[in-house]
Amino acid sequence: MINGYTETTQATPGDTVHIWAQEWGANRIFSHWTGDTSFLEMPEEWHTRIIMPAQNVTISAELPVLPTGSNNPFTEEQIMGRDRMKRVFSYFPANAAPKGVCWLWHGTNGSASTWAGSEYEQFQFARYLVLKGWGVVITESDESTVGMDLNGDAAIRYDYFPDSVQSVDIANVRAIRDTFIHRGKMSWGTPQAALGFSAGGAFSTLLAGVLNWQAAVTHCNPGVTLAVQNATVPMLFSMNQRDNHPDVGVAGAMQAYENWEYLINKGICSEFDLFRPSPLYPERFKRLPGIASNTSYAINNELISNGCVGNGGYLIKSPAQIETDVFNNPTNWPVIVGLTNPQRQFVKDQLDVMWSAHHFHSDFMGQDFKFISNPCSMNVGALEPISRPELSIYPNPAADWIELPAGVTEVRVLNVDGQVLMQQNMTGSNRLDISRLPKGYYFLQTPLGNSSFIRL
Repeated sequence: MINGYTETTQATPGDTVHIWAQEWGANRIFSHWTGDTSFLEMPEEWHTRIIMPAQNVTISAELPVLPTGSNNPFTEEQIMGRDRMKRVFSYFPANAAPKGVCWLWHGTNGSASTWAGSEYEQFQFARYLVLKGWGVVITESDESTVGMDLNGDAAIRYDYFPDSVQSVDIANVRAIRDTFIHRGKMSWGTPQAALGFSAGGAFSTLLAGVLNWQAAVTHCNPGVTLAVQNATVPMLFSMNQRDNHPDVGVAGAMQAYENWEYLINKGICSEFDLFRPSPLYPERFKRLPGIASNTSYAINNELISNGCVGNGGYLIKSPAQIETDVFNNPTNWPVIVGLTNPQRQFVKDQLDVMWSAHHFHSDFMGQDFKFISNPCSMNVGALEPISRPELSIYPNPAADWIELPAGVTEVRVLNVDGQVLMQQNMTGSNRLDISRLPKGYYFLQTPLGNSSFIRL
C-alpha cells in the first residue's frame, strides 16, 4: 500500500478489505488508484474495498497538486441576481475552456460557504471538480441571502416553483450564468450540471430539469416529485442507509429508489446509490489539517475505550449518542474535549459519515463526477429496473405482517442492496409474516406485480 491505509496488511483470498487514501495535504487532492486496480470495487474513490485475490497486491493512491497550486481555488464576489446581489464562489480554468460547469447547492439553513471551504466533505468534492478541469459555481438560496422564510414553508431554503422566471432561485442562476458567459468564462454550449445536498439536492433536480442541463445529482434527498415526473435529464439519487432526518429517513430513501426506477422505465439515464456505514481507521481524523497523527490515533483509541466501536471497526453508538456521552461525561473524553470547536465539528462530521447519517460524503465523489460528466456511460445501481405493475399491499407501513392480493402464489422480499431475504410460496393464506425482518424498507416481487413496504 502506497499513500494509503488498509484494515490489514495480511488478508485471506476472498476477504473484502477496506482501503483509504492517505490525507492529501493542503494543495493536493485524491485522483485515483494505480497498480493492481482490477481487484478494487471502485478504483476512482479514495475510500474503496479490495476483494483479496490469491496473490500479493500493490496499489498506490495518486495525489496530484491542484491546478491552482493552492488549497482553496475559489474566488468570492457579489453578482447581481434577479432582485438583489448574490454571494458567489467560483472557479474557472485559467488557460482553457471548462469541460463543464457544476453548480453546487447547500442544504436547509445552509450557505454557499459549506461547499467553498467551511464543510470538509463538501469542500473536497468541489476541489475534485477543479482537478478534473470543470468550472464550479457556488451560490445560495435567496432565503439564505436575506435570512428570511420568503415563501412561508417554515424553513430557509429554496423556491421550488418549476419556472425559470417565477422561481427566484432559478432566475438567480440564469442571471449569474449570463454574467459568466458575458465575461467569457464559459459559453452557451458549455455543459451544465447541478449537484446538491439535502434541500440543495431537491433543488438540483428541479434546476437541471427546468433549464434542461446535462445532469442532476441529489444527495440525501429523493428530489422534487414534479421535477422527477417531468424529467428529461439524467438524475443520480445518492442516499445514506442510516439517514434519520425527519424530512428524509426510510421513506425518503424508498422514494429515491422509486424515482430512479421511474426514470429508468421512461428510458432516462439514472442511477441509485446507497451509502452504507464504513469502519473507523486510526488515521481518519488527520485528514483535517491541524490534527496531527498522534491526535488522530488518540481520538480513535478514545472512541474504542468508551465502547463506541464494535466488530470490524464499525460504530455501535450513533454520533448523537456519542455527542451526548461527551457532554455528560467529559472526563472520559479528554482528547475530544481538548480539540478546538472546528476540530470537534470535523470529528462529529466524520462520525456522521461513518454512521451513514444525514450528511454529505466524499466517498462517492468519483461516481458523482462520472455521472455529471457522462451520465449515460454508467451502469445503473441498485436493483434491475422492474416493468411489472405496482402491487397493492396492506398495511404499509407494517409491523408484523402484510396482506397480499388474491392470486399471488409466490413472493420475494429484497433489501435495498438487492439481496433476497425471503422467498416463499403462498398457499392457503395471503398474509406474509415479516416480523423477523429488521426495521427498514424493502422491495417485494411477485409474478403479478411489485411493491415496496416499510417494516416498523
